[in-house]
This record gives sequence, C-alpha cells and structure tokens, in this order.
Amino acid sequence: MSAKVRVIVVGGGAIGLASAWALSRRGAAVTVLERFGHVHDRGSHSGHTRVIRQAYHEGSSYVPMIQQSDREWQALGRRAGDELLVRSGLLLFGPADDPELRAAIDTCNRCQLPYSLHEGAEARERWPVRMPDDWRACFDPSGGYLRVGPCMDAMAHEARAAGAVLRHGVKVEALELGAEPSVRLADGERLHADRIVVAAGAWLPQLCPTLLPGRLVRLRRILAWSSPAPEHHAALAAMPVWGAFLPEGFFYGFPYGSEGIVGLKVAVHTSAAQARLAEPIDPDTVDRRAHPEDLEPLRRVLAEHLPAGRGPFDATHACLYTCTPSWDFVIDRLPGEPRVIAAGGMSGHGFKFAPAIGIHVAELLLDEAPPRPGLGVAAHAG
Repeated sequence: MSAKVRVIVVGGGAIGLASAWALSRRGAAVTVLERFGHVHDRGSHSGHTRVIRQAYHEGSSYVPMIQQSDREWQALGRRAGDELLVRSGLLLFGPADDPELRAAIDTCNRCQLPYSLHEGAEARERWPVRMPDDWRACFDPSGGYLRVGPCMDAMAHEARAAGAVLRHGVKVEALELGAEPSVRLADGERLHADRIVVAAGAWLPQLCPTLLPGRLVRLRRILAWSSPAPEHHAALAAMPVWGAFLPEGFFYGFPYGSEGIVGLKVAVHTSAAQARLAEPIDPDTVDRRAHPEDLEPLRRVLAEHLPAGRGPFDATHACLYTCTPSWDFVIDRLPGEPRVIAAGGMSGHGFKFAPAIGIHVAELLLDEAPPRPGLGVAAHAG
C-alpha cells in the first residue's frame, strides 16, 4: 500500500506502541491516541519487568513468535544502546507429573530448545528454592526478563523517528466506521484515517463490542515486592526468573533487583484456589489496592518454596488481564470491517511478544495478509 496510508492506533501501551513502531517503519502515517501517559500503571504493562521465555507451557506454536520477538528486542536494545532483555534464565518447577510442567518440557523437545532437568534435591543445591525430592525443575537458559520502561522508551523513540505522532492524555470515546473511518474523542474532536488499529487493552470490549462479544473477560492481578533479609540479597539476585506449577496455581517471580522498585517481585498468574482471580472487573472502577487476601497466597508460596525471599511487602501494583476464552491472543480484522485491526486479549502473557505482534499487525493492515494461527495467535473475531 502507499506510504501515505493514514493509520490511527488506539492505545499506546505495549501492543499499540509496537504496532505504531512497526507501521511507521513501514512508511505509514501513524497517530497513536493514548488515554493515559507513556509507560503508565493503569493497564497491563505496569510492574517494571515482564518475563520472556521459550519453554512455553501454553503450546509450542508460540515459540517461533517469541523467538522473533527475542531477536527484535535484542536488535532494538543494540540500536538504543540499552539492555532491554536481561538473560537471567528461567526455572520452572513443580510435581513431576504436573501437566503444565510436562507441557513446557514437551515444548523444549519439540522445538529443540536448550534446557536441563533437575530433580528436587539437585535443584535445592543449585538455587535457593525449596521443593520435595520427587518434584522436578526445568531450566531454560534462553529465559529472562524485559525492562518495561526502557523497552517502551526505545519503541517510542524509533516510532517517532519514523514519523509517528504519539498523543497522550487523549481518550477515544468511539469508533465511527462510515465511508471514511474515524474516531471520536471524549472532547468531541473527530480524527479521520484510512485504517484503525485498536490495541486498547482492558478497554477493547467497549470500543469493539463485535469482537468476541461477551467473551473478553477483564481480570485483576496484584504484583508485590518483598523486602528479604540483606544476607539473602546476593543469592536472590543471582536467581533466574522462576515459575512454580503448584497444586494451588501458577506463581512466578523475578530475581531480587532494583528495576523500578527495590525488592523481590512475586505474583500469581492463575489459581483455582483464589475465587477472586476469576471475578470480572471494570477497568474504570477496579480496586487497585492490595488486600490481605491478595498477599497471603504470595507470602505462603515464598515461605514454602523460596524462604530466602520472605519479608514485608513494601510495594504492590495492580495489573489488568484481558482474556479470551482460550487465553490465546486475538489479532484480527473486526467482523465485517477489514479497515479495523483489533489486537488484544493478551491474557496476561502478551508483553514479551510485542515486537512480533506489531509486525503482524502491520502485515495484516498494509499487506492484507491473513492472521497467523500457526504462531499461536487465535483469530477468533467472529
């Protein structure tokens, strides 16, 4: 398509910014409309760090996409002169017969990823984790974490350098899809474009009600930072990113550090034992405070499986998930409206894929390419 194609991107979080980054570098005239600020704490990219991993228990179809993103994050970091991806490794552990742990190991085998397996006693000797002898740990040396602020800054810099306009503090009230697509802002202003990308995170269902109607669920997650005893700081700082497949759910954490907040970051991804995790929320009214019932499961997991990490929780953040029924992504054209691409439903595991998703959005919009379910993307717009 012509380099003069005008694109409005609704949402300037990780996915919207990555879409603008990819589109502008392809020659599109891009305007990003973000209701909050750059790198804010109101949506799904708060928390300063995000896991990146290839031992993907959600399915081996995600691996090519995460490998593409891994390459793009590294190249972006080199151009920015900053370390965006910290290669700490990833340690997954749990009962040897846990189906999700076995799925992660199966992904490593299917995709010929480097990994090592460790029985419980060996894992305890190597890392400050506690697990029974009959549990198993899988170490993925390609894993690590992304530094959210520097990642977002680097993408924004390159998008602007390619001509993208980033507008913050601008709320989109509605899409207006007449002869010429447009968006109506909260102050009444209307902006016109040739194409629109909606990457509004938890606000996606309001703006695109025909996209998986009634099936995009917004959830609340609390991230917490503990303050362990100083004598444990060095060992905890040398840890990999970790994920624990426990009977009560999937918990994860990061090495001790000072990225955004000083401390040991820990969180829960899913847990059938915590009914509140499945309660739908409204992103405009969600309770962002951390309550005892949010923190007690995290405190218990540290006590049982990472005792060196115990300490008061000195900081917390609320993160919002927008989940599809399958917990796969939805990246597709709106039903009956090929001029609008929706990218959302990242279900709590989208940040690491942002560059690859942005590139795919550009392919959908500029090349009229089909969605790519082979990369783990769920094209469920109907």
